[in-house]
Amino acid sequence: MIVNPEVLKELYEEAGEDRKQRAQRYVSQKKVNIRKVIYEDASNFELKAVVNGNTDNYDVYIQVQNGEIEDVSCDCPDYQGRYAACKHILATAMEFAKNSDYVRIFTGKQVEQKNDMDMYQDYYHKKQEEKYRNFKQLLLTFYPTAKKQEEKKETKSPMHSIRIEPKLIYDSYHKTLKLECKIGDKQLYKLKNLPEFYERMQRKEEYRYGAKLNFVHTKEAFTQESIPLLEYVLKYAEIIKYANEATSEYNYYGRTIADNYITVSNTGLDELFEILKEKSVVMEEEYDEKDIYFEDKEPKITFSLQEKQKDEYVLKPNIDIYRYEILEGKDYIYFLQGDTLYRCTEQFKNTTLMLLEVFRKNFTNEITMPKQELPQLFSIVFPKVKKQMDISKLKEEDKEQYIPQDLYVKVYLDYDDHQYITADIVFVYGETEFNPLEETTPSIARDIVKEDEVLEMFRNTGFMLDTANRRLVLVKEEQIYSFLSEEIEEYMKKFEILATQNFKEKEIRQPKVGALGVRIENNLLQIDFSGLDFDVAELKDIMKQYKLKKKFHRLKDGSFLSLEENETMDFLDSMTENMGVNFEQMQSGELKLPIYRSMYLERLLQNMKTTTITREQNYKTLVQKVEEKENATPIELPQGLQADLRSYQKVGVEWLKVLDEYGFGGILADDMGLRKNFAINHIVTTLCGNTRKSKSKYCGLSKFSCLKLAK
Repeated sequence: MIVNPEVLKELYEEAGEDRKQRAQRYVSQKKVNIRKVIYEDASNFELKAVVNGNTDNYDVYIQVQNGEIEDVSCDCPDYQGRYAACKHILATAMEFAKNSDYVRIFTGKQVEQKNDMDMYQDYYHKKQEEKYRNFKQLLLTFYPTAKKQEEKKETKSPMHSIRIEPKLIYDSYHKTLKLECKIGDKQLYKLKNLPEFYERMQRKEEYRYGAKLNFVHTKEAFTQESIPLLEYVLKYAEIIKYANEATSEYNYYGRTIADNYITVSNTGLDELFEILKEKSVVMEEEYDEKDIYFEDKEPKITFSLQEKQKDEYVLKPNIDIYRYEILEGKDYIYFLQGDTLYRCTEQFKNTTLMLLEVFRKNFTNEITMPKQELPQLFSIVFPKVKKQMDISKLKEEDKEQYIPQDLYVKVYLDYDDHQYITADIVFVYGETEFNPLEETTPSIARDIVKEDEVLEMFRNTGFMLDTANRRLVLVKEEQIYSFLSEEIEEYMKKFEILATQNFKEKEIRQPKVGALGVRIENNLLQIDFSGLDFDVAELKDIMKQYKLKKKFHRLKDGSFLSLEENETMDFLDSMTENMGVNFEQMQSGELKLPIYRSMYLERLLQNMKTTTITREQNYKTLVQKVEEKENATPIELPQGLQADLRSYQKVGVEWLKVLDEYGFGGILADDMGLRKNFAINHIVTTLCGNTRKSKSKYCGLSKFSCLKLAK
């Protein structure tokens, strides 16, 4: 044969059965015209042909070296979309392999002619082979001979020997970047189908790419330097695989993603640069290839300002504005210039690149301006690109006259009669001070960009212009609170803040009980609230806001009370919510409660870590006795009790006795596990002599407390 069978086999597999059948029809219909042949042997040759397609003629090129397909191309849509063997390429290879003239010329032999009987015998044997093909496959699957194992062993490549070589293809018109890859050790082979490569890696499959590359697909087969790029390729190969499978399954007319390269996305570019930084990679642009170095820094671009002629100046960049490309990542901007790809920050985009694009969009390498416009240049443009602008060629008097001094800002804060925050702003340049909100301002070199940033900061906070007084004013309570609690710190870092005494007195306050006293008088608890640091008369409104989960309450004096997590607010909420205390009872600053509230009150007081609490001796004694009694040895059961109480029922009796001794009350409820019927008929009868038979709702244990008979 004049064509290596392995070459034809590879083309068949790459094209698929459908394209193979169409290629055979092209050959039989004489639609393949081979125009040029450079032939050495069956493993080294070059073909150029024209194939008459259904709608057009297509140019085909095939190059084979050392038994491997080095290059193929066709200008048909199928090849341009897949970059893999199409029916025209396959038809060209078939025509060359079977054409009797080429066989005679390159081998000196005639193509064997077969009669009808020979053709019938061939057809019959082929049919028989097809019939039993599955059975033979079954035998081969379960019959791994020693020879087969030895062959498999010999074909494995050494560990960590396979490398990946990336190639970038940049389309400057569509601004797209593609990544192709070759793999191998001694000889590299192009990855023509990335999803298939992904599947081989998943299955750890052994696969032959050509005569010089056959290996088991594991990560251990690749060099350590190739692993990051390998993982990148596998990640996007998996995406291509499942995207194409979903498209073919759910949308018959859907377009699939090319599977022989990766279209590099914004996020993908950031990831790829991190892998390839400080390395050189081949990049193809408009059919021209060159090595591109991935530089992890920004390019040194400057703009020179100098006098062109009298009363006229010119601004020039130090690079050719037509000879760079911009690639956008997710987190970075990439500047491609010459043979270097630079990674740049967002700041570079908003300064240097922004100015550079002005030159490019206007198709000019220099911008000319009259001398009287220099103040505008230095006020608006210069502050943004100060580090990139070269002014070394300017006269000293021009620098002094046009370059603005550093901006200094003073802010005077106060409250007006409506309790709104007022801000009077003063801009300072050296010895010159002025209000930027005035209609007339001094004619000096100013940093307009910085001034606008200052005013924008106030606008974002919510300040509005008070035209009559030429000042800024903050009206909404939510914005005032946010300004005082959070944003004022940032203002103090950037500006000189000068606040009036009126402003200082209305800072945000934390609700606090400075001191709190508790005593027992006439069998009542008396609590002194006079230590509250705000008017108790406002407590009802404060607690209403607290219940609504508001962050603050504005007091009548204009100051703010923080309602965020605070022990004082928790204490007041428990008093009013859980003890049934109404706000009117607290108006006097002193509260009276039943004595049985003592233990609950004590639990609340223990959480008041920042409050000075004065406990009267009788109160302290009561609390101490109850706590000691709770921890004392078990009490004796009443002698008249005729029952064998369980342990948890004894606990119930002890608990009731403690409550009765100190004049407290208790509730015997279903879920206490004390077997209420037994307890009501026996325990209560023993304690006080009353029973359920009296049909009384309450049973008085003493003149100070009672036991509710729960049903």
